[in-house]
Amino acid sequence: MKDLADVNSTLADEIMCVMASGNELDEQNKKEQAQAHYQKAWDLLPEPKLEWTPLSSWVTGSFFNLHFDNGDFEAAKHWAQKTLDGRESDIDTGPLINLGMVYFELGDQAQAYKYFNEAYNFGKARAFQERPKKYLKFYLEKKP
Repeated sequence: MKDLADVNSTLADEIMCVMASGNELDEQNKKEQAQAHYQKAWDLLPEPKLEWTPLSSWVTGSFFNLHFDNGDFEAAKHWAQKTLDGRESDIDTGPLINLGMVYFELGDQAQAYKYFNEAYNFGKARAFQERPKKYLKFYLEKKP
């Protein structure tokens, strides 16, 4: 994983500004405009995009949140997978929980359990903090 700020600080600053604006728009419920900002930031990231952490994590996480909050779980699944693929540490359970939540909402209990179980094995119930309680409840009810 590489930090774009170390290689091209001007581009990193531009991406951060675009993302900050996108997050502000998202908070103002201007979802389409926020999505356009996220796409611009994603397009600005050099290839391979997922190696430029923490910026790539910010972009993929913002896309995930936008789509998940809008109920577009297929699009959210795409971005959750990218976030998982680009995570810096195997003990970062957030992307696992995100994928579990998406699969739960899509009705795929086996996949939801798989990702929740992997997250639980690292962080126990703490991995589910700040998430709706229904996800931990589902997991614990399915856990043998």
